[in-house]
This record gives sequence, C-alpha cells and structure tokens, in this order.
Amino acid sequence: MHIFYRYIYSDAKSIPIKGWTVSEWIVWDVSHLNPLISTNDYNKYIISILYRSLLKYDIKDKKLISDLANCDISNLSYIECFLENNVYWSDKSPITINDVVATYNILKTTNVNPLMKSLLSDTTIEEKSDSIVFKNNKKNINFLNIFFQPIISEKLINELWVEELNKPFSPSKDSLYSGKYKVASIKEDKNLWVVELVLDKNENYFNNDVYLWKLSFKFFPNNNSLVKNKDLINIFNDDENLLWESVPRLESHYYSLPKYTTLFINSEKISSKSLRNFILNKIDRDKLIKVLWNEKYKQVINPYLTDYVIDKDLENKNIESTMEWLWYYKKAKLAKLILWEATTKTPTTVANTTEIKKTPTTEELEKQENKPLLYIISWLGKKFSFISQDDVLLKWDLKWEKPDAVYINDYQLKAYDKWDENFFYRLKEFDYETIKEWKNDYKIYFETNWKKELKEELIVFFYKDINKLSQEKENFYKTFIKTEVAKTPETNTWKESNINQTLKAKIDSIDDRYYYNKKIEKYTLKLMYIWWENNIEQTANFIKEILWDNWIGLEIEAINLSDLSKFVSQENSSQTYDMVLAWINLWYFDFNIYPYFHSSQAKLWYNFSNIKKLALDLILEDINSNKIYQDWFKEKEKKVLDIIKGEQVIKTLYTPIIDLLIDKNIKNINIDKYSSWQINRVNYLSTIYINEKKDINYTNKWVGDFFKFLFHIITW
Repeated sequence: MHIFYRYIYSDAKSIPIKGWTVSEWIVWDVSHLNPLISTNDYNKYIISILYRSLLKYDIKDKKLISDLANCDISNLSYIECFLENNVYWSDKSPITINDVVATYNILKTTNVNPLMKSLLSDTTIEEKSDSIVFKNNKKNINFLNIFFQPIISEKLINELWVEELNKPFSPSKDSLYSGKYKVASIKEDKNLWVVELVLDKNENYFNNDVYLWKLSFKFFPNNNSLVKNKDLINIFNDDENLLWESVPRLESHYYSLPKYTTLFINSEKISSKSLRNFILNKIDRDKLIKVLWNEKYKQVINPYLTDYVIDKDLENKNIESTMEWLWYYKKAKLAKLILWEATTKTPTTVANTTEIKKTPTTEELEKQENKPLLYIISWLGKKFSFISQDDVLLKWDLKWEKPDAVYINDYQLKAYDKWDENFFYRLKEFDYETIKEWKNDYKIYFETNWKKELKEELIVFFYKDINKLSQEKENFYKTFIKTEVAKTPETNTWKESNINQTLKAKIDSIDDRYYYNKKIEKYTLKLMYIWWENNIEQTANFIKEILWDNWIGLEIEAINLSDLSKFVSQENSSQTYDMVLAWINLWYFDFNIYPYFHSSQAKLWYNFSNIKKLALDLILEDINSNKIYQDWFKEKEKKVLDIIKGEQVIKTLYTPIIDLLIDKNIKNINIDKYSSWQINRVNYLSTIYINEKKDINYTNKWVGDFFKFLFHIITW
C-alpha cells in the first residue's frame, strides 16, 4: 500500500490552499500608518504592504522596477514616468496621475517630511496627458529615493487639513489603499497589553497572487510582554537576538543588510599615517566578532561590501619612532630629555671622549652650517643645520664603505643598493612625514653582515617662519658658545643639585608602558561612538582595551545620532575627537558612499574622518551622478578603495546577521540572503501559505507503468 501510494503521488504537484492567517509579532509602538511622514523600519514595513510607490527595488537583480509606473531613469535630471494600466485603490477607483502629483506637491510644499522635501527642492514636477516628468539639476543618485515614496489619493489629501498631515491616519476614515493588503481592524487586548492590526487581502490589487487572506500584526510594548507569549508566535524579525533558538517551532532564516559598523579616524587630529596604520592594524575583526557573537555577525572588509581588501600591512612596527615624531616618549627617554633640558643651563659633563675640544665661535659655526648637510662637524660630533622649508635631500657619499643596508632612525632605505656610491633621504613634512617643525634628530646606521652600527647623528632645526628660525638659531649659538666641554670618561651625568626633585618624582611616578610629552601628559585619544545597540558599545570597549594593550590611552564617549549631527556641523568640531565609531546604512544604493568620504561632507554630516582628496571627490561625484552600470562601477570602486586604503582613515568591521524566525508550518518561504532594506522582506509574504493539496496526474498510470516504477525503486 505504501509503494502504491508513492506511485500515485510520485509526480503530483503541490497546490497552495488560499486562505488562513499568519501573525507577525513586533516589539514597538503601534504603527501610525501615515505614509507621508518620516518613520522607523517597522512603520515602513507595514506601509509598504498597504501602499504602492512609483518604483520598487528588485533584490535579486539589484535594480529598480515598476510598481505603479514605468520610469526612465537613464538621465537623473529628467525622469519621465508612465502610469501602469489596471492600478486601483481599494475602493475600485483608478489610481491617476493626479494622485501622484498631489502626493509629491504636498511633500514639496509642507514640512511633513523634511528629508523628502529636501530631495524635491529645486525639482519641477510636470503633469502630461499620460505621464509625469521630474526635472532637477542635482544629477544625484539619491534623488531616486523619491520614487519609493508611497502614493496616497488626491481625494484624501484634499480632505486633510495641514495640521492633520503629520498625524496617524484613521483606518475607518482614510481607507484607501493600493497595496496587496488593506487595513481591516485595530484591536487592543488589555489583558496581554498588545495592540493587534489586522489586514485583509486587497481584492482590487490587479493580479493579487497572495495566498494568505489575512495578516495579523501584534505590537508589544516591551520584550518581556512578547517573551511571555512567545509560544504563539508565527513570525518574528529577531534583529536583537531576543529569542534566538528558544522556540523550537520557529525556524531561522538569515539575511543581512548594507548596514555595517565602521571606525573612522580623524585625519585632522591624527595626521601621522604611520600612527593611523598602527591603530587600524591592531583591531582584529576575528577577535572582535568572537567577543560580540560569532554566529550573529560577519566581517565587512571594505565600504562597498565586496571582497577587495583595504587593510594595509603594518609599515612601521616600531611605534616608538612614530610617537617620538609626535613629541611623545616612553618614560626612560622622557626622563633623559627632561632632565637634560633641566641641566643645560649649567651642564657639567657631556662628552663621549677624553679629548678636550675647543669651543667654536659663532663665525665658525655659521661656516659649518653652510656646508652640505651631512658634512657639518659640531662640538658633539653631531652635524646640524637650520632650514625654513622642507623637501630637502640629505646626501651621503659612501666612498669606500659598502654596507648591506642603510637605516635612518628605524626606517630602512628601500632605494639603496649595496654598490651605490651614495644614498639620499628626503625630508618632507606631509607626504613622507620625515621632518616636523622644531628640532629633528636623525641617526644613520649601517648594517653589514646583519650587524647594525651607528655611523652618524644629525640635528635639523626646521621652521617655516623665518623669524622663528633666526631666533632659534641665535639661541642655539648662544647656548653652544657658552658651553664648556670638560674631560670626563662618563656620559649623560648631572649634578643632583641641578635637578628639580619634584619633576624627577613626577617622572618616576608615571607608567612606563605609555607615552608622554614633556609636560608629562599621557598620549590619550578620544573615541565617540553612536549608541544604537549594545554591540556598538561592546565594540568601543574592545577598541579601548586593544589600544591600552598597545600603550595608547583611549577615552570613549557615547553620543546619539541627532547630537552627533549638531556636533559635526560646529566650527572646529573635528578638533575635539580623534575617532568616531558609527554604523553606516547604504539603503537601496549600496554603492553610494559619497556622504562618508567626499570633502564637502566633512563639516556637514558623515565624513567623520575629514578626508579631503580631490581625486577621490571626482570619482565619487562621477559614481553619484550616473546610472547604475555594474561593469563600469567595478573599475571606479576599485580606484576609490585604493585611495581610502592609502589614507588609512577607516576600518570597516562587521554587519549583523538578522534572524527572521518563521513557524515551520508555514510553507514556500523565499528569503533573500541579502536585502537592501528590512522592509524588502515583505516580498516573502507573496509566496507563503499554510496548507496545500496534491494535484495527481492520472495520465500514464497503468499497470505496466506501476511495474516500471517498482523496478526503479528496487534498483535505485
């Protein structure tokens, strides 16, 4: 009987049985159902079920397709839309161009939706006999967001007072919907503290192919209320990992969004690329995700969510040399510097030799200074010079010496070859970061047979201000000429009477793991993070621990998004933070990173790193003003990422993996692994159903066919 049953149903088709109701539970306030005003994701989700817009986003093909209209978006400054045939409101009245024009005009002329109003500013809307035209001079891809705006009826707009526009719509009074479902009722259960919104299938939605006749949305005021009744859930978008696997009847369907957490380094405050490179290298994504929750987050390695790596290898492993360039030192060196300066007024011993040297005169010093930079002989065996502009080449003629490698401080000269007759080292402030204004110390090392030997020490005083340079030169000469060189076998010794004992005690008390300036102030950075979810705070603390482990102090401060907006727009705001930890949401156009890296956005909104590169601006503008061509974009995106990689101003970290929990009794669930927006999960509501029946194919069901089937079963 079992084999015969299998034979009969072997090629039967499953046919969904229409009807039934499923319930989705939400921890949020009751949706206001007003499609005109700015709103949260859950409001948008339900409104997208009730209303249609001119265009919608096709997740699979990643392109804009018709919802109410066919629109030509090849020219962003001139977009013409033709309304589809057979589009109706839920009362059977046709949706017209007048409805479209009325919707956009009310958004353009009132403050009901400031974001939409800004997008529509300087936009001319022209109504033709069979189309509507949008003209603007912005040529900006973000303008396409207006075509996702839900359209409401002209009749409703004419009936509403202006003060009613930003209020919740009444389902009894304003019952004109264009989506696949319409509002049936709103009920409140005071025992469960839940509000239930019930939607019915909209029979006047042309070719409405949904199988479920009713949808029920239950709104709970808090997590506890929902958890108490979790065994009754059909669908729950568990983006905060509230339930996870605690309800066996619910099956997980995972998806991710173009939303990710990123660390921005303020390039104006942390000007050293070496230090930026060091900080970014120390933040390990693998360790971070394990700290957060390995199964709920995945790594993001660049702002475009592609596989192109923008992480850069650690260029300067000796962070001490980088910190010294910033005038910060470890305790031992700081003590020598401060105590040496404290005793320079009455020094006692300084020489490394037993030979008594004659103190040169000012004239002799000036003659020495005018020699080539690496041929100046000073009283300590050091060479010195005074320059007022950078981009100077230091040249060394090797003559008979042929070392295997040459080092300037801790940097190995890459251009040097063993048989070169000379080598050069370029002193340039910004691009190379090899010189800074004030006193610069350079030690030249030769390496032969893996043995490193100090060959020369050089001091260069660099000031762009000529007057300042002259003053420093004069001070140097005065101090130099007054200095007595004594014969002694010791070096770097001081008379205890000359040392400020309070200063010495203060130096002794500091932590020798960290870096300090000559005011004995610890090098400390400030990170501001946008508190949105607990993972952001955890990430901020993770970064703090990592930097503290690497001898860099970090203070963290939480700030909300609206306050950050005000903060960034203030004058000199970029000087009050070193880093920003924020989540980025690219929405529909996941290639549009313009707001985060264009120079014009540095004082306006999202360009927290204050990166200002003309080459980068030009490419971003090009991408931002053109139609979406996949092959063309890949080439442009790579150029953008190469520039960002070179600047070392960001580290993209992770994106949450969202868990959509659905009752296992619900069939035909199609969830895309990647969605441009949470509201786009609405697509799965078109395919799901509860029950099904089998359509048996009775053709070719004869005795001979049965034995063929039986033979196949036996030999399989």
